[in-house]
Amino acid sequence: MTKPTRATAVLAVDRSEVPVVRDLASAHGVVVEDVPQRGIEPVSLVTLLLVGPVVAIGSVRQLLEHRKGGQVIDLRPGAAKLAYRTADLQYGIVVIVAWDGKVTVRIDKPEDVFEKVVSSLPKLLPGGMGAKQAARVVEKNLRSDAEVEMDQAPDDGTGAPNSDSGS
Repeated sequence: MTKPTRATAVLAVDRSEVPVVRDLASAHGVVVEDVPQRGIEPVSLVTLLLVGPVVAIGSVRQLLEHRKGGQVIDLRPGAAKLAYRTADLQYGIVVIVAWDGKVTVRIDKPEDVFEKVVSSLPKLLPGGMGAKQAARVVEKNLRSDAEVEMDQAPDDGTGAPNSDSGS
């Protein structure tokens, strides 16, 4: 039997996530080494070096991605953040919030398709795009790789979404 191929991977994580990374790595036979901070990282981030079998490192990285949860893309004018990950959404779900509603995208194989949703951003950004247009852009980019569901907010005459459309 051949010995598994050993590899290394550099990982930048939030300082609060270090114990989780160490636990997951240990469970998969991966060694975690601290990389000294060089002054270019934000104070909240820590750089770690994962050392171990290629497959085990891949598993640890994938599990960490799953922990981050789904993606929110907020197209509303004045949104605090355009795009962010949240553990409040299951991994593989993308919610696009528009001024008139939201689009929920359920991706069958997030590892393969997640980037396609993110690559849709430039097409989604032209100001004032509504939920229906956003749904069409994502459906065109993803074709059969995801299920797209639109939840359009009722029009209250103000042109602004109601208070629960962004949740």
